[in-house]
Amino acid sequence: MLKLRGKTLEIKFEECVTCNKEKFYRLAYTYVKNSHDAMDILQESILKGYSNLSKVKDIRALDKWMSRIIVNTALDFLRKSSKETVIDKESIIVDKVATTADENLSYAIDALDPGLKTIIILKYFHGYTINEVADILEISVSTVKNRMHKALSLLRVDIKEV
Repeated sequence: MLKLRGKTLEIKFEECVTCNKEKFYRLAYTYVKNSHDAMDILQESILKGYSNLSKVKDIRALDKWMSRIIVNTALDFLRKSSKETVIDKESIIVDKVATTADENLSYAIDALDPGLKTIIILKYFHGYTINEVADILEISVSTVKNRMHKALSLLRVDIKEV
């Protein structure tokens, strides 16, 4: 067990996962659009995070570190899975409730390159600042800004076409 000022790192990790479980689930679900796959990604990410606790550099950024693991695990899952999309009952219900504009935006975001999609999801759906997105993705702030500008430009073009 790794000691950290009276509390073990494992306990801090458990607290982080417990406090952010809904946010982490939504992050995984944003990529796969399937509740079962999102849960699998989340479980695999928690296991990866726990087994790599010794690599944590900043305990205060444990939630960002876990978000990074979830994003990478989701992207790996998407690369490994076939191009065929499986839709569960929850997705069908959500699609029926969504407006046409919401559907168009969702499809436009899904069509983005994974690197651009990740930045949009972290910034606009999960509320991270540009600096936090840069930390999570381990890229420079200027790269985040450039990619965000490119993604927003592509989204504007896609939405105007519809």
